[in-house]
Amino acid sequence: MKTLSAVFFALALAVPALAQDDTASIQNSFGYANLSFPNLITGQVGRHSGFVNQTDLNLTKHFGFDNYMGIYSVGQGVTLLSDFVGGKIMMPREKFTPYALAGLGGGYFSASTGAATSFATRYGGGVTIPINDSIAWRVEYSRLNFHLQTTPDSAWTSGNNFAAGIVFKVN
Repeated sequence: MKTLSAVFFALALAVPALAQDDTASIQNSFGYANLSFPNLITGQVGRHSGFVNQTDLNLTKHFGFDNYMGIYSVGQGVTLLSDFVGGKIMMPREKFTPYALAGLGGGYFSASTGAATSFATRYGGGVTIPINDSIAWRVEYSRLNFHLQTTPDSAWTSGNNFAAGIVFKVN
């Protein structure tokens, strides 16, 4: 047990040296999102507005974890609350940082007549454009997929999601 503790302690001290780009940071963004998704009552596909909060834990300049939470009004009094947790790969450039991401999560659809939950996936990409050291602008496209049957021959319902917002960075 003492040997295992010593090895763990030595590895804990070595981790910062292994990560040559020790630029861990937390980013939190708030903004607008627009989701192409069928109206759950009529079945008509439409554009639905929403609010998005995205929190990123960037472990290095190139890799981080992403949590995406969106609230959308999807028509006829139905509200979608979605949350996804996943990974993020970034390629920093001098004036902007493009990124790709993928995650797993869920959706909670609520209406006055009842509610439903579903497993969900998310993948996409975007770009973060710094304004100064602590504030940036983010524009993103992602594909949201919900395990929700909206037609007799489908088990998944998907939509294109566009989001934009202000990013606050904490080092």
